[in-house]
Amino acid sequence: MSVASAAILASALRPKESAPASGSKTIGQSIADKPLQWLIVVGVIGYVASKVLKSAIKTGGETRTEGAETASENNPFAFNNFLDWSKVPAGTKILTYQEALARARQIYNALDVVAYENEDIVVGVFTSIPSKIQVAQVAKAFADNFGKDILTYIKDGNKTFNFWTSGLSAENYQRVIDNVARKPKY
Repeated sequence: MSVASAAILASALRPKESAPASGSKTIGQSIADKPLQWLIVVGVIGYVASKVLKSAIKTGGETRTEGAETASENNPFAFNNFLDWSKVPAGTKILTYQEALARARQIYNALDVVAYENEDIVVGVFTSIPSKIQVAQVAKAFADNFGKDILTYIKDGNKTFNFWTSGLSAENYQRVIDNVARKPKY
C-alpha cells in the first residue's frame, strides 16, 4: 500500500474535529461525507478477501491435476503402485520395454529443445496409448532412462540447460491428464 493510500485511509478513519459533540455519525452519513475514502477501504478489504479465498479454495482443474499426481493404485503415472503384474488379466496387451522406451523418448525429445517445444507430439503420444497400464509402462521407462518424473517433465519441460522452455501449456497438460483418466485400466 502506498503512502498516499495510507494517508487517505487514515483520514477516512479519523474523526473530524468539527463533528457535532451532541451525537455520533452513522455509517451512512460517513459514507455520504467521504465516498472516495470508503471506496478505497472497501476495495482493499475486497482484494484481501479474494486473495485469501483464492488460496483456500481449489478449482476443478487443480483438483483433477492433483488427483493425477497422487500415488494411488489407480494412477498410471505412479507406476510403482500401478504396475502390479499379479493383478493384470491374462491376454492384456502390454508394451515391450523397447516400445515403452521409444514412446518415452518421443516425449523427452519433443520437450528437450532450446527454444520451441512440440506439444502436439506429447499430446499425440498419450492419445495413441490405448490403456492406463501402457501409460504406466511408458512412465516407468521414462523414469528409468531419464531420471525424471514424466508428469513433472511434461509440466515444466527440461530446465537443466534450456531456459526458454516451459513444458506443456496448461491446456495441453490438462488434455493429457483428462485423456489418460478416460482410458481403460487394461
